[in-house]
Amino acid sequence: MGRNPILSFGKVRASWAQVGKDANPYATNTYVWAPYNIGNYVLVGNQWAAGNPILKPEIQHSWEIGGEFRFLRGRIGLDYTYYHSQTKNQIAQPRLAQSGGFIFSSLNTGSVINKGMEIMLNGKAVAQRDFSWDVTLNFSYNKGRLGEFLAGVAYFYPTDAQFGTVKAASIPNGGYFLGMTGQSYFRELDSDSKEIADGRYQVDPNTGLYRLNTTNPVVGNREVDFIGGINNSFRYKNFNLSFLLDIRKGGDVFNGTEYALVVNGLSKRTLENDRQSVTVSGVNSLTGAEFNQTYEAGQTYMIGSTAVDGKAMIQRYWANYAANSYNFITSVNWVKLRSVTLSYDFSGILKNQKIIKGLSATAMGTNLITLTNYKGMDPEVSAAGGTGGSGSTGIDYLGVPAVAGFQFGVNVRF
Repeated sequence: MGRNPILSFGKVRASWAQVGKDANPYATNTYVWAPYNIGNYVLVGNQWAAGNPILKPEIQHSWEIGGEFRFLRGRIGLDYTYYHSQTKNQIAQPRLAQSGGFIFSSLNTGSVINKGMEIMLNGKAVAQRDFSWDVTLNFSYNKGRLGEFLAGVAYFYPTDAQFGTVKAASIPNGGYFLGMTGQSYFRELDSDSKEIADGRYQVDPNTGLYRLNTTNPVVGNREVDFIGGINNSFRYKNFNLSFLLDIRKGGDVFNGTEYALVVNGLSKRTLENDRQSVTVSGVNSLTGAEFNQTYEAGQTYMIGSTAVDGKAMIQRYWANYAANSYNFITSVNWVKLRSVTLSYDFSGILKNQKIIKGLSATAMGTNLITLTNYKGMDPEVSAAGGTGGSGSTGIDYLGVPAVAGFQFGVNVRF
């Protein structure tokens, strides 16, 4: 560009693409296992997946627009991208009714839509001979939705990620791609027999405990609202110091570790009132009348037409508590000190010799500090390591948290 005191560089870009993707080899054929003997009998059987001779390839349409700009003679830089992609005839292997002789089949299930943006801003806050400070900020988000899907399929389970009361699920017809289904307590009803969003819980008089919705309702969305990072790099003479902050806003995480502790009576939550009493309050699910009952150890209670010991009711209360998925789901935010690096360049003291051209030492620490509203060990842990794409992202089940790491190195150039 011509001389400009503000905008020193500018570029606008746009792209469009259409890409096809085939199925796995032999997905159109149905196979049987090799024959095997049990006693005098020779047995054969279908393999797990049924072939699909009318399978079509996936087609992905995508486009993006963006730009790259530099201001004030390159002191400030901005890179922006907005993207949109839609995959049609998506090939997947949803579980089938085993009464048909198979567990899976490759099918053209529907469409997946992803859209979002990425922004990176960098700048030289200070640029002096002996001191400089460079800053880079990035921000991104993605919204994934499952579009049209197989008729009659309420939820698509892309993996076997099922822990505690929740299961990783994609919700057809515009629902969450990284959803979760589970169980929840029913709430009181309004005059139109619809649940009140923040109403009191319904209590089943036949159990004396909260009434559970066991039809696998959607209980969460594991996709984050946005992620970002801030990287600062300082130089003072031969010293260099840099650190990276990792930021996350939103996205549900199921604390399956806490669920397992509650189920087994090992959680601090189950120490309420020294395990001598619990209180159930809400509305009677049959009459709508107010319900308030405290169950105490050593007492006996009539539940329906059955006499139940108070200790048994306390145990049942915690089992009922564990069955409510919402008791273990958190919309997670975090700020992590992802890495800190300190280095020193010793090359200046080696000027009078010709063998070593450069010498530097570096110390680095990773995963040093985490500030989060999550009460579990680490919200970044996946229960099954991301099996099958979306896998178990957002499900923390007896996982091992990320560990802090420390490294020291010396770099010599000859």
